[in-house]
Amino acid sequence: MNKLKKFETIAWVILLTAFCICVIIAIGTPWSVRWLVMNTRRPLKVFIQPRAGIVAQQEPGSSTSTLLSSEAEVTGQTTFRLSENAEAWLLFYHPEGYAPGTPTPPIVTVQLYGETDLTIENAQTPRFSASRLPNQVTLDIQRGANTQIAVEDNDRATVLNVQTPHGVAEMDKGTYTVVVEGDQTEFAVSSGKAHIPDPASGEKLILGELQRAEVTAAGLTEIYTGERDILRNRNGNFELPLEGTWEVFSRTAFADQSSGTVRQATLADNLHIVLLERMGQGFSEAGITQEINQDIRGVRSLRVRARLRVDTQTLSVCGSLGTECPVMIRIKYTDQTGALREWLQGFYAKEGNNNQPVCQSCEWQAVHIKVAQPGVWHNYESPDLLPLMLAKGIEPVAIRWVDIYASGHAYGSAIDEIAILVTE
Repeated sequence: MNKLKKFETIAWVILLTAFCICVIIAIGTPWSVRWLVMNTRRPLKVFIQPRAGIVAQQEPGSSTSTLLSSEAEVTGQTTFRLSENAEAWLLFYHPEGYAPGTPTPPIVTVQLYGETDLTIENAQTPRFSASRLPNQVTLDIQRGANTQIAVEDNDRATVLNVQTPHGVAEMDKGTYTVVVEGDQTEFAVSSGKAHIPDPASGEKLILGELQRAEVTAAGLTEIYTGERDILRNRNGNFELPLEGTWEVFSRTAFADQSSGTVRQATLADNLHIVLLERMGQGFSEAGITQEINQDIRGVRSLRVRARLRVDTQTLSVCGSLGTECPVMIRIKYTDQTGALREWLQGFYAKEGNNNQPVCQSCEWQAVHIKVAQPGVWHNYESPDLLPLMLAKGIEPVAIRWVDIYASGHAYGSAIDEIAILVTE
């Protein structure tokens, strides 16, 4: 009897175990298949297209780099380093949507300009079309003066994560600019929506169309709308001492004459200005200069804004050759051929002597501007320089230097603010 009971117990254990296994197989197999269908991924097709300068590729774990001169397919985690004047495009395609020689639109396009260090951390898409997961691309940008990104959807959404030294931003479908420079990262949204980090609070804030913000280790700055001022963090308002941002220069053609002075002053209303002054005879220049080296490829507009004042001048207009204005703004930039060019705009208060308000020896012969009257602040805003340059066959690549100076015999003038505005 006891033996029979024992056999019955074993039989029930076997039966129940078999039933549980059957249930697990019946439920677990389709669930596992569904999980695999919904969650497994495969790599996107990625290509690097060098377009100018030195573009180097470095594989993970390797200490050597390979110089690229033509389009190459990228696999796995890869780092790219670009030289100062380099240009390259990264193109991310769906593996089935891409066909060599056909105009298949990429899912993500990344345009790299100037000195850039970028690593592709991840570039994947769901393996099966039934999956609801998005295409996902993760980039690590440790340095980049002007990285322009376009995110597209194909048959599914695409999410781009951009890691910088100041946090991770998540970007939906749209077009963006990321500038990683020094101790800050700037995110700008042309279209779409970006979730940007705030290191101070640990949260993420949303940037919408035509908005931009800067992120530092201390946290997120206020959100700005509209154009980006290249000189905003380069003491373009002269609130800081000139040392460390601007370099003072002066020169004269006569050893026995003063070469002019440059000094900062703070007015009663807490206005910080730079004064340019000289009493003497013969040619002299005095001013400030700053090396910028800011890549501007891909920008949609380029304007210059300044607030200035002409107090005194002895020469009429800007001298007989148009080269001696009491205030002159000069921007030196390189074009698509690598040639150094310049844009120049002068300002004056005194008329007479039939002198023409144009620099006759300058490449850029903009008409100099007469201010309303001496001693009164003049607000200047240039037209969009980009179409004017393109009409001359010039494609600006990078702004190299900005000079603000006075030129002539005797002069007194002041500058309160200078801004170089770009729209990404």
